[in-house]
Amino acid sequence: MLFYFVVYIKLISIYFCIKLETITGMKEIIKYREQLEQLIDEGQEIKILSLISKFHPDDIADLIDALEEEQKSKLFRLLDVETASDVIMAIGDISREFILEDISREKLTEIVEDMPSDDAADLIADLTEEQAQEILSHIDQEKSEDVQKLLEYPEDSAGGIMQTELVSVKQDSTVKEAVELIRSHSEQVEDLHNVFVINADLQLVGILPLRKLLLAGENTPISEIMDKSTVYATADMDQEEVARIVKKYNIISLPVVDEDMCIVGRIMVDDIIDVIEEEDSEDIFRMAGISEEEDVVYSGRTLKVCMTRLPWLIFNFFGTLISGYFLWIYQSKLHDLLILLSFVPVICAMSGNVGVQSSSIVVRGLATGKVDFLNLKKTVMKEFIIGIIIGLVCGLIGSLICFVWHHSMVFGVVVFLAMFIAIAFGSLLGVLVPLFFKKMKIDPAVASGALISTGNDLVAINSYFLLAAIFMKVFFKA
Repeated sequence: MLFYFVVYIKLISIYFCIKLETITGMKEIIKYREQLEQLIDEGQEIKILSLISKFHPDDIADLIDALEEEQKSKLFRLLDVETASDVIMAIGDISREFILEDISREKLTEIVEDMPSDDAADLIADLTEEQAQEILSHIDQEKSEDVQKLLEYPEDSAGGIMQTELVSVKQDSTVKEAVELIRSHSEQVEDLHNVFVINADLQLVGILPLRKLLLAGENTPISEIMDKSTVYATADMDQEEVARIVKKYNIISLPVVDEDMCIVGRIMVDDIIDVIEEEDSEDIFRMAGISEEEDVVYSGRTLKVCMTRLPWLIFNFFGTLISGYFLWIYQSKLHDLLILLSFVPVICAMSGNVGVQSSSIVVRGLATGKVDFLNLKKTVMKEFIIGIIIGLVCGLIGSLICFVWHHSMVFGVVVFLAMFIAIAFGSLLGVLVPLFFKKMKIDPAVASGALISTGNDLVAINSYFLLAAIFMKVFFKA
């Protein structure tokens, strides 16, 4: 169990180290912080704007996050609408909360109006219902309708991360007509990489990269140069599956369709990067048995945090208690052979180590799509064979150490067999448990660790002392 505690601590440390590296990478920006704080306190607005004009919106967001509460709002109020719309979704949740409490409705309306629909929907979702309705009633009607549609989708679905701004052309159009259409949408659609091709029923039938469009003659029909092998996502598709599609096909802009194959939006690669970071962070937290909603600075309601962590900790508690109960049962038969206890931590830790390695491979494979129920037999057999090989090697090393240390061939054989069984079983359990939870539609990253650690300990202790009892009866009977 100690091994798992160390592993979980390392997982959390890795996550926060990544966050720390992000902060330390801001040295060129943070060195201006003291100067900026002084200018804000003095009200030197022109000098402030001159200082931050050289920064990218993401860098300005980092600066805002580093400021004191009042200074965050003062700096944000100085930003023009275009910059503010880029900055507000890049700042941390805590900074955004302070700014949204302070910002005027007029300024917030202008910012939402300038944002892509997906970012606008995310920002509206952070507001109170009253604030959201007020903002939606004051922005452009078409934009308001698009945002409200996006809010209807689950936030972790393709519909929840897509944006509605796109360019679609009929397949019987010409290149000239397509170019004119793109020009007419230039203010609404940013970062245009592909034009989506639709038929008379508005169904997606192809994708036209801008490169092909620019190189074709202006009278060339779109149907002749479009890519007909279309890769797309459905609006209800989970964001993890969307990320796998984007990674597999190296897509910069992925179309999203409804049940009738009509295009309803597009997902940009920058949104997929956010999804990958979010999912990885979520898995790291869940493998440690804590909620991804918890934060270093702000952890939400204490009771809610406790209720998130307690179930798996209690499961581990009783699992460890059962392991202790079996030790107590065997002590009456083996009370004179305390040398056996010296190998209990080794056997438990080794089986746990192999188990967590196998489960990590499987959980990661399930998340990336490399492991599924189609290659179940191959996955189980491969990990089990690996466990057998590792068990033989480690068991042999353990038995030799036992023989040299305690001068007992019998105990050496017991250690060998117990370690072999525990490691082989740990490897098998590490594969089967995540697959079982996946089949039961339970997140394997959440539940696997507790069951694997408890199961490995029980098997390791029971096999070890049961073998010891049998060998004692055979070789040391009175």
